[in-house]
Amino acid sequence: MEPGSSLNAAGEDATARAQAVAVESLWPARGAHNRVLIGPGVEESRYEGPGEPSRERELAKAIRDRQGGGVVIRKVSPPLLRALRTSPPALLVLTGDGHELEDPAVLPSLATFVLGPGAVLRVSDLASRNNARALACAHSADELEGISRALGPRDLPLRLAPTPPWLCTLVEHASLASIPIAGTLERAALSGPWIPWIRHRVCPVVLVPLGIDAPSVDDDDDDALLTVVAAHALERRTGPVFPAPRVIAGVLDGLEHRQSTVPPTADQLALWNQARRALPIIGAAVGMQTPDGAVPLQAPTAAFLAQRALLRARAHDEVLARDLPEVEPADEEGLTRARELLRNAAEVLTDQESKVVLRGFGFDVTRQAVANSASGAAGFADRIGYPVVLKVLSPDLRRRTDIGGVVLSLETASAVRRAYASIMDNVERSAPTARVDGVVVAEMVAGGIDIRCGARRLGNDSVVVYGRIEGASAPIEPALALLPLRTEDAIALAHAVLSRAPMPALRRQSDPDVPGLAAVFSHLSTLFEHAPRVLSVDLGPVRMLDPRGLVTLDARITQEAHLEGL
Repeated sequence: MEPGSSLNAAGEDATARAQAVAVESLWPARGAHNRVLIGPGVEESRYEGPGEPSRERELAKAIRDRQGGGVVIRKVSPPLLRALRTSPPALLVLTGDGHELEDPAVLPSLATFVLGPGAVLRVSDLASRNNARALACAHSADELEGISRALGPRDLPLRLAPTPPWLCTLVEHASLASIPIAGTLERAALSGPWIPWIRHRVCPVVLVPLGIDAPSVDDDDDDALLTVVAAHALERRTGPVFPAPRVIAGVLDGLEHRQSTVPPTADQLALWNQARRALPIIGAAVGMQTPDGAVPLQAPTAAFLAQRALLRARAHDEVLARDLPEVEPADEEGLTRARELLRNAAEVLTDQESKVVLRGFGFDVTRQAVANSASGAAGFADRIGYPVVLKVLSPDLRRRTDIGGVVLSLETASAVRRAYASIMDNVERSAPTARVDGVVVAEMVAGGIDIRCGARRLGNDSVVVYGRIEGASAPIEPALALLPLRTEDAIALAHAVLSRAPMPALRRQSDPDVPGLAAVFSHLSTLFEHAPRVLSVDLGPVRMLDPRGLVTLDARITQEAHLEGL
């Protein structure tokens, strides 16, 4: 595998098995074949562990004779490359220029981990009596040393930098599976296998992704979107963690339920309160008023940032510890109607068509009808009940509000007639070529928390689902995940979305209606499972109402073109 390369989701199971088996020889220090062979020119500061320095010719012979489970070299010379091809080691660490391995055909063995140029490796005996252990990794050598120091008295049987894309495969080995992991990794190291790995990992993991931009769910860059999905999977429990070594170590302490028995000093409390003043949004969260003892206070500012992540993790765990609600399946008649409409619809469904489909899959949508005249609109409004909203119905218009295609809070039949005429006039002037299929007359629901959510099918046929709080004064990053979703995945995603809600929406201890939003995500998962032609669903927004639940106000579904005869 080339340095910095990533594993594709396809075939990852076979790759994982091949790699995991090869790792075993790297550790226990019983037997000559378990040592790590060190090549000439390797700086001693770059490696620490049960190794044996060797000149290049002797090293090549030792590799061919399989005298070591790992090899640390500065660069790959032709003799070493021949030896590596013949007898690939369990772990190959490059501490210098790695251009020789940029072509994956140069070293094709799947049983070899390549750590990459500029690498640092620290290996020590796993058979320690100290129960406080951790694996440390970082994106650079300096950061690795900082994280190692911050982790304090723990035994660190493995430390490595830069964090490689195959780390999630390496730590599945039985000797490492129960050891917590702490550190940082760059976005280039993120790939598909991280997502199922973190879902099934039991022991604490605090791996902070670096270089992750706030995602745009409208972006067509599938690879960038999948990278963010992997980052969000790592952050699902704690939320984003500030990438400072003491913060990372503090979060790991809290996740391992280490409680400080030393009361905070006056100086430490003063620094804590200053952090609350400097970061008022974080400081206003429930539980941030005082240190709770989960994080050592030697560095109060780091403890402050770590405690916020731990509060998110506790809330996440509490939500999942409750009895998980069963999502009611859609009735068969509604599903039949939805499938029939999708089969006969164009590539872009109107808001009205989209809501018929959504209702069939179990979504709650606004009561509405399509009118083609002012008097017809008034008649529908009388039956739906006032107030109502009028929206132009057109597959060609995405931003209907910008051209005067939406009128809200209509209280009387005469107001509905005037609004109908105004909408038609505005569309004629601003978008004369747009196709207009009528005007939607819909119930006007009360105010509440608005959430934009939906899903997109990517080029590799995977589906990304997203959710984001709308209407905040500052931009809020959406939370992303991959479909299909188990019930616990939908609950965790809903909690991640709602935990980003601005104050004072979450002044109370529990998030509002996490199960209701989880049901929306579950319905999306079912829709994409049963409708393979659907490319995207955008619910913009769904509104959280009490006691009704979540109601979809606007919707847009796109699908692949239907091919005649297929």
